[in-house]
Amino acid sequence: MKKLIILSCVFAVVFSSCSDKEDPILKLDNRYLESVYGPVPEFELLATPLKNVYLEEFTGHKCTNCPPATEKVNIWEEELGERLVPISIHAGTFANPSAAPYNVDFRTSDGDIYWGQLEVGFAPGARVDRVGGTSSLYIDTEWRDLIDDQLAKAPEAALQMVTSYVANDGFLNIHVHGQFLDASTSGFNLVVLITESHIISPQKDVDGTDILDYEHNHMLRDAVTLPQGQPVASSPRIDDVFVSSFSYEFNPAWVPNNCYVIAYLVNNTTGEIVNVVDQEITE
Repeated sequence: MKKLIILSCVFAVVFSSCSDKEDPILKLDNRYLESVYGPVPEFELLATPLKNVYLEEFTGHKCTNCPPATEKVNIWEEELGERLVPISIHAGTFANPSAAPYNVDFRTSDGDIYWGQLEVGFAPGARVDRVGGTSSLYIDTEWRDLIDDQLAKAPEAALQMVTSYVANDGFLNIHVHGQFLDASTSGFNLVVLITESHIISPQKDVDGTDILDYEHNHMLRDAVTLPQGQPVASSPRIDDVFVSSFSYEFNPAWVPNNCYVIAYLVNNTTGEIVNVVDQEITE
């Protein structure tokens, strides 16, 4: 018999003793407000679950080689649709703000933590489903082969997500459903992030010139969970499921219709991402 675990950000305190600068008490504030927004929705199991791929591109507005690498990702996203979930993480030296026009700071504390996980950080560099573990980073000529290899795999778990933005309250409600398709002896964490696209801000081009009206997309804005996520399963069996829900106070400086919610599941033994899903926020 399958077991159902219903979560509402209650496990974030597990990380209270780790070295990250994130405050677990603040993340607990994202627990789902069921008394305000009603019961958690019910999910039906997916008949034909797919393996999607998560691409974490590390970049910065002063990275001259980043625009052509990002353009590759844009083309692949058009081709692969929802099967490819990209994120742009501004971190490292190239992301440091300086004199105008590069005085805007797109770094985040969560992005700095991801950058700090790398054995050697460089931009443009990317993790693809964190193949090789959390410290592995790949150059842009390796990204597509890694993506195709991951797409060819059978999914170990299926993910679904329902979101609703309550404009009057300024809250974003997020519900993530997971179903394990294979048994495992590992523990698994769920990570939920917010990204924003269509941000117009200067970017160094490959020839060193300034693109003053560059469009930054899939930019990491914040983590709803802790950046390493919250535990959702330990040694799951086939067909075990979980539901994790959050009420997140949305930053009024962001444009909701330009934002996405990303949810992915991490195998804590290998450090690799077993599946990912994203959803556009709509008002």
